[in-house]
Amino acid sequence: MPIEINSPLQFRTLLNGHTYLVADFTATWCPPCKVIAPIYEQLASANAIAGKLAFVSVNVDEQQEVTAQYGIQAMPTFLIFKDGKQIEEIKGANPPALKKVVERIAADVKTQVTPPKPKPAEEKKEGEEEQTVSGSYEITGGKHWKMSLT
Repeated sequence: MPIEINSPLQFRTLLNGHTYLVADFTATWCPPCKVIAPIYEQLASANAIAGKLAFVSVNVDEQQEVTAQYGIQAMPTFLIFKDGKQIEEIKGANPPALKKVVERIAADVKTQVTPPKPKPAEEKKEGEEEQTVSGSYEITGGKHWKMSLT
């Protein structure tokens, strides 16, 4: 099932927390939206992968800030994001186009190499001291991070 967006912060969090995000900008009063909704739900159920590929539903009447940010003027509109940047747009209820895009990005996600598991730490050699590094992360705004080690 697509995740219902309840705030701009929730949208940004999901957008930045997934490699791909497919957003359905929809309205309860929109007949074409109702026609494609079951297809979108089926694609979301079959392809969503935590941290990799998320499907969201944005009610244009309830989430006007997100809707305005992306200049949505027609419903439904599907926006496809990769690494937080919009890469495609599908206007209208177009199941073949939506399926094609979702199948392509789902295949891309599945072919991404999973990083190898770290090897167990080698045993400490006699006479070596253990060193501990501690640090913190700080958000300074947008996608900028500061890291300090002590």
